[in-house]
Amino acid sequence: MKTAQEKLQWELQCYGCTAAAIDKMVKEQAFPGTELMFAAGILSDAQETISGEYGQPDTETARQFINRAKYIIFKQMEKARG
Repeated sequence: MKTAQEKLQWELQCYGCTAAAIDKMVKEQAFPGTELMFAAGILSDAQETISGEYGQPDTETARQFINRAKYIIFKQMEKARG
């Protein structure tokens, strides 16, 4: 079992922020029922980050955006299952 510190380090490496921060972002920025569209927006951010259109491609940040979107999608799937 991971310690709280290990869990925090894993979340920061995986998402670039904590899971609690993602939950807060969704709660504050997505209207109820639009969480999956919100995740799609994060995937678009990942695409822009990879494209390098606005500078050097940043694959590490893109990876973290993708993981954030997956976190939201999986959380919505769990919610739907009840």
